[in-house]
Amino acid sequence: QKNEREGQTQEPVVAPTISELMGRVPTLPGESVELYQASLNALIGELEAKTVMQVYLAEKIHECLWWMRRYEQQKRLTLIHEMASLSNPLRRADCEDRQAHLLECLRADNIDSEALNTIATIGHTIDSLLQKALENKRSEITYLNNQIALQAKILAGFQASHEVAFNRKFNTERLRLQNEMMTRDLLAIDAK
Repeated sequence: QKNEREGQTQEPVVAPTISELMGRVPTLPGESVELYQASLNALIGELEAKTVMQVYLAEKIHECLWWMRRYEQQKRLTLIHEMASLSNPLRRADCEDRQAHLLECLRADNIDSEALNTIATIGHTIDSLLQKALENKRSEITYLNNQIALQAKILAGFQASHEVAFNRKFNTERLRLQNEMMTRDLLAIDAK
């Protein structure tokens, strides 16, 4: 919209988020508050949420996505730690430095020759070590996958609610028109 008196474009008014109203962002230790806020603001912009209800639902949608991201990171870290643990099966103190180096390389997704050598000394390749870690952590991975599926289900509900809230005016008009058509049809039947 153009403000003709000032000759400037006005930004649409957007309702504050729950985080802004409550004064805290629902991040956990080690998570970036800035990344959380940036991704939330991007989603609010993408959904064009302006009313309190629309912003609330957008934030709940974001929260589901954020939890899904957490669970995905947890799966990755679970496997990485298991792979590093497998590199020192006897828990020998003289192997702890190699195990720590392998863990660092796996976290950084940058496997160097020293890490590959550590893996080879226990009779594995990077692929076979990952496979063994997957076998050992199957129940944890299954649990995390179930949590992701649950968040996806919750997300679908919030998305449906957002669609209703966002399209409330449109849906109200559509229902009014449908009611008028049904009334007209019923009057036509009565006339016969």
